[in-house]
Amino acid sequence: MPTAMPSPYHPGHFIDLYLRLGKLLFQHGATVQRVIDSLQALKNYLGGDDIHALIEYDGLMITDIRGRHFRTRVERRGSFVTFNIEVLIAISHLIRGLERERPSPDDLRQRLDEIARRHSPLSGWTQHLLVGLVALAFGIVNGADLLACAAILPAAVLLSLVKKVLLGRGQNLYLSVLLAGLAGVLVSGLVASLLGTATGLVAIIAVLLPQVPGFPLINAGFDILHNHNTVAWGRLAYAGMMIVILTLAASVPLLLLFDSLQVETAPQIGLWLVRLADGLFAGIAAMGLGLLFNVPGRFIPLLGLGGLLARGVRTELIVLGGLDIAVAAFLGAAAVAVLMSLLARRTPFPSAVFALICVLPMIPGFLAIDGLNHLFLLTQLAPAAVPPEMATHTLQTLLKTVFTISALIFGVIFPIFLLEGRRPRI
Repeated sequence: MPTAMPSPYHPGHFIDLYLRLGKLLFQHGATVQRVIDSLQALKNYLGGDDIHALIEYDGLMITDIRGRHFRTRVERRGSFVTFNIEVLIAISHLIRGLERERPSPDDLRQRLDEIARRHSPLSGWTQHLLVGLVALAFGIVNGADLLACAAILPAAVLLSLVKKVLLGRGQNLYLSVLLAGLAGVLVSGLVASLLGTATGLVAIIAVLLPQVPGFPLINAGFDILHNHNTVAWGRLAYAGMMIVILTLAASVPLLLLFDSLQVETAPQIGLWLVRLADGLFAGIAAMGLGLLFNVPGRFIPLLGLGGLLARGVRTELIVLGGLDIAVAAFLGAAAVAVLMSLLARRTPFPSAVFALICVLPMIPGFLAIDGLNHLFLLTQLAPAAVPPEMATHTLQTLLKTVFTISALIFGVIFPIFLLEGRRPRI
C-alpha cells in the first residue's frame, strides 16, 4: 500500500523528484511543453503553491515555491539527447495514474529510477543488423535494385558499428557520425560500382537515411509553436549540423566514384501490386525504426500500419490524383498524424513521435540523390559550358527535396497541434 505523503509540506522537499522527472523526459526526447506539463501535474499531486521550470538546451532550472519560501536547483542535461520511446510512455502512464494509484514520494523516486533503467533490448550485432535492414527498406522504397540492396545492407551495418565504437570511446558525436557515414557510403559506393548496379547512388543515400535527425526537427516545430524558442533553435542547430555532416559523407563517393556510378530515372509506380509492395516496405521501415527507438512491442504493428497508410496516401495522390510530391507528402503525413492523435486519446502514447516514425520512409531519397548527382556533375564543367537545362533541373530537384521534407514536418506538426490544442501533453 502506498504511504501517505509527509506533512507539513517543506519547500524544496520534492525538488529532487521534479529534477529527476524533468531531466528524464528531456533527455529522452520530450518537447519543452511536455516537460512543463508533466512537472505541473506532479506539483498538483504533491502540493505547493507553484513550480517554475526554466529549460535550456543544455540544462534545466526548477524553483519550488510555497508561500514566501522557495528553493531552486539547477542541473545540466548531460549527454546528447537519446530517443527512448518506452521511457516517455512509461512516464506518461505514471503521471496519468497519480490520482488513482496515490504513490508516496519514495514510491515515485523508485519508479522513476526503474524507468530510467529501461534500455533497448537490442544490442550488439542485433542492433547493427536492424539498422542495416531499415536502410535496406529505405533503399527499396527509393527504387534500389537487387544489386544495390546487396551493397546497402553490409554498408549500413558497418556504419552503425563504427558509430557505436567511436561513441563508446568518448569521441565527439558529430565526428563519430561523419567518420561512420564516410565508412558506410564508401563501402556502399565501392560495392555498387563493382556490382555494376544502375541504382548505385540510391545505395549511397539509403545507407544514410536512418541517421536523418527527424525527431529534433519535429520537436523544434512544436517548441516554436509553444514559444519555447531558445530550445527550438538549439534543436534546429543540432539537426542542421547532422544534415550537413550526412551531406558531406554522401559527397565523398560522388566525387570519387561518380564516373562509375549511375542513376536511373525515378521509378514510375503504376501497377497496383507494385504500389502495394512500396507501401509494405515503408511499413517495414517504420517498424524497424520503432524497434531502434525502443517503442514497446505492442505498438510496433501500429507503426507498420501508419507507414503503409502514409506512403500509400502519398503514392495514390501522385499516381491517381496527379498531385505534386510535396503536396502529396503533406497530405500523407497529415493523414497518419490525425490517426495517431485520435488513437492516443484512448491509449496514451506520444502521437507526434509515432507519426514521425511513420512518415520517415517518405523522405525523398531519390530526389536528394538526383539533385546531388547533378550538382556534382555541374562542378566538373566550366561555367560557360554548363547547360541551362541541367542547371535548372538541379535547382528544381534540390528545391523540391527541401519542400517535400518541410511538407512532411508540417504535415505531422499542424494536425496534432490543432487536434490536441492546449490539452496538457503528459
